Amino acid sequence: MHRVKLTLEQNSVLVQALSAVITAGGQMSASADELESVVAIQRHLFGQDEPLEAVSGPLPESLAETFPDPAMRLQLVRLMAMLPPVDKQLPIDKVEIVEAAARQLEVTEFGLVMLRCIALKQYKRIMFKLMKRFVNYYWPISGQPEWRAWLSMWWSVTPWFPGLRSWLGLNELLAKYRELEELPPGTLGNEVYRYYERNDFPVPGSPKSIPEGWARHEIYHIIANYQTSLPGELYLAGFIAGNTAEMSLDVALPALVQLHTGRQFAPGPMAEGLFRADGYFRAVARGASMSVDLLAGWQLWEHADVPLNQLRARYALPDFSVEERRSLEAQDAVLA
Repeated sequence: MHRVKLTLEQNSVLVQALSAVITAGGQMSASADELESVVAIQRHLFGQDEPLEAVSGPLPESLAETFPDPAMRLQLVRLMAMLPPVDKQLPIDKVEIVEAAARQLEVTEFGLVMLRCIALKQYKRIMFKLMKRFVNYYWPISGQPEWRAWLSMWWSVTPWFPGLRSWLGLNELLAKYRELEELPPGTLGNEVYRYYERNDFPVPGSPKSIPEGWARHEIYHIIANYQTSLPGELYLAGFIAGNTAEMSLDVALPALVQLHTGRQFAPGPMAEGLFRADGYFRAVARGASMSVDLLAGWQLWEHADVPLNQLRARYALPDFSVEERRSLEAQDAVLA
């Protein structure tokens, strides 16, 4: 995603489209969280100092005409798709409004398939495809689909398989992660090592560790500065959704469903009511502000010796405001 400044006309049409989702085309009343989400999206993603309030009604007919750029169309559909879980009910009526907008804008997005299945509680129909996308796009170190990602997943459940540890080079990988301790304090690599040590997580390559590709998730925590608490995980999902071009809704929707609606969609923690509209879409905007997509071939080893604060500045990552940090600390959602 990208943070862009909309014209007043574009913003008006945007608000009509978002309003259509949260009111199911004018058939339902919007919740306070949904109304706040419309305001937060305008303020944080589209630079509106005086955001418009949502108005109940259908999708605007001028949606495609107002947003001709394909990248902007995709971003709009993805933001609309984040709204149906916000009321914690996830009614199919709201999903259908997002689908109608995608047809108008000629957007094809896997996340909409997943959103429909979640709304209809058809979880098993989508889980294998979702897992495949994670292994192809989230786990690979190179940022491209590779056979090693699948073998890494296999090793995580069958570590006893003869020769697999050697084939994957896990002894060498473990040694590389342990060497991060020797880097100067404050560098990304040293912060990574301290993060694993502080949280008592096994580093990649060690017994019971997760595949190295999934360790990218921990790098996101460190760079974005969100805690590993459940509120922190939800904010981080928003951050990743804003940062990545490929996996935006793959990451955002499972987190919103499991940590706000309270539905057990996939293996992992579950909670209810953790969503905070302004903080969440601020996290999306922080990810969108980054000059680097961390899923597009970015590798820890090329940047491990760079001071973390310098790296954040290089990537144009906005720092927390005083008020924002205070709010995140109250939720235990920011790293120390």
